[in-house]
Amino acid sequence: MTSLIVIAGPTGVGKSELALRIALARRGEIVNFDSVQVYRGFDVGSAKPSIELRASVPHHLYDVVDPGDPFDAADYARLARAACEDIAGRGNLSILVGGTFFYLRALLSGLPAMPGRDDRVRERIRGIASRPRGPERLHRWLSRVDPQSGKRIAPADRHRVERALEVWIATGSPISTWQRPVEEIPSVKIALRLERQPLVAALDARVERMYADGLVDETRRLLERYPGDARPFGAIGYREAAAVVAGELGVNDAMTETKRRTRAYAKRQMTWLRAEPGVRWIDATNPEQTFAAAMRLIEDLF
Repeated sequence: MTSLIVIAGPTGVGKSELALRIALARRGEIVNFDSVQVYRGFDVGSAKPSIELRASVPHHLYDVVDPGDPFDAADYARLARAACEDIAGRGNLSILVGGTFFYLRALLSGLPAMPGRDDRVRERIRGIASRPRGPERLHRWLSRVDPQSGKRIAPADRHRVERALEVWIATGSPISTWQRPVEEIPSVKIALRLERQPLVAALDARVERMYADGLVDETRRLLERYPGDARPFGAIGYREAAAVVAGELGVNDAMTETKRRTRAYAKRQMTWLRAEPGVRWIDATNPEQTFAAAMRLIEDLF
């Protein structure tokens, strides 16, 4: 594949808008690396681009998985590599945009050759998770056997906690010690940033807009079709909206908790990006200036 353009940054900073403008200007096609936007029906809470926007330039890896079906980073990398190869074959530019950096890393660098899913071990782990304070117990267990993963994986990220424990049980080695392939697909990594106060304001406004746009109603409809333990229901916003549907939270409390989780997620994204080599930072305060700076960078490199 030819070089890829990656548009990264914390959630709510304007990545999708910038990616669309670059795609229109440079014969680009957009490839998603958001782990919720891959699921059909999870639209409002994931801030998925509208059908109208997706019609303006080709968009890939949106709405490709049913919520009840298994899907992981290896599945994502396989589909994303095929999409990028097809785009390059048409002479167009692949523009990757999203916020799930584990998916991005799986695409660019591949995944370690770890053991596959073990249903017997996973059933044992989920039995613990179903008990009172089970998820907290699992995360403490992970932190003891693999402190690095315990710090990196949030306690609420049930699927990644389970996978890390599954690998440790199956192999006796922490998942953090498994090495990725050395070769990386060439890419230009552009990261958007905002000062803390305007970023928090943007994040809070984004959450309020999601609830106003019908997040709870969307979640109610999805719960009528798919099991409540399906992976995307644990995502930020959907977990809280599901609690509203179940009568466990009021809307205001759900919105407050969604804002808290969104801010924490944005902080983790920034931490990841600061540690990522080769990232080129662009201020996102003014969209016109952001676009101009990104285009200058792209024209210098392509």
